[in-house]
Amino acid sequence: MFIESIKENWKYENANDDAAVKLWNAKADYFGSYDLEEVKKEIFIQIIKENNLIDKKETILDVGCGAGKYSTALSDDCFKIVGTDLSPKMIESAQKRAKEYEKTNIEFRCDDWSKLDIKKEGMIHQFDLVIACMTPAICNYDTFKKFIDCSKNAGIFCSGTRRSDSVTDEIDKILGINKQESKAENSVLYVFNILWENGYYPNVEYIDQSWDSERTLENAYEVYINRCKAKYDIDNIQEEKVKQYLKDISQNGIVYEKIKAKKAVVYWKK
Repeated sequence: MFIESIKENWKYENANDDAAVKLWNAKADYFGSYDLEEVKKEIFIQIIKENNLIDKKETILDVGCGAGKYSTALSDDCFKIVGTDLSPKMIESAQKRAKEYEKTNIEFRCDDWSKLDIKKEGMIHQFDLVIACMTPAICNYDTFKKFIDCSKNAGIFCSGTRRSDSVTDEIDKILGINKQESKAENSVLYVFNILWENGYYPNVEYIDQSWDSERTLENAYEVYINRCKAKYDIDNIQEEKVKQYLKDISQNGIVYEKIKAKKAVVYWKK
């Protein structure tokens, strides 16, 4: 009964899948600029290691792997990793960075997780650990259920909860979009309860984080407009309003944004 309520309320957000791909393609260079030693120090990685969620004989599935920073950071701690992402440019960046760091036990593949047939692909219960960190690939009951079905032992899921983005939030106001109750925040509740209903005893930890981003005006147009198109299906007039706002706030051709977020990390082990 409770699961049916989650299925009803946890909805897939994208209004335009093509815009979503363009959005993440536009972010590939930024996400691919990570420093491996710094990534290894991140709390998400430390939670995996401190709770013995993986060892050198085991395999990992990284859903929504982006430019592959977590896959690359964990590659020395496992036998093999498979990373999958919607964006071709993210996968291209991930492959490039893994090669630069001489990691040979990672396979990156370009997939739309929401449409991937894990039974046909032979992925059910094939991975010792499944990970998903800050990815829209896990966007409803079906995508999360597939995620845990790929695991034969453990999993870890990280999502932003209460978050503010100085530029993004202002764009929503300009477009007359009321900031609704955070679906990301609700996803943590859904994930915990799905795991509980499936017999797991999930743990939850929180991470406070803030960071600054900067983009060229041209890249900002691509990122913010495709974000709007992916979620809200905006028209040409609204698109021009967004462009004008970005131009107005740019400084010497650069758009700066401040982001604050509390992340929730849910992890479990059989």
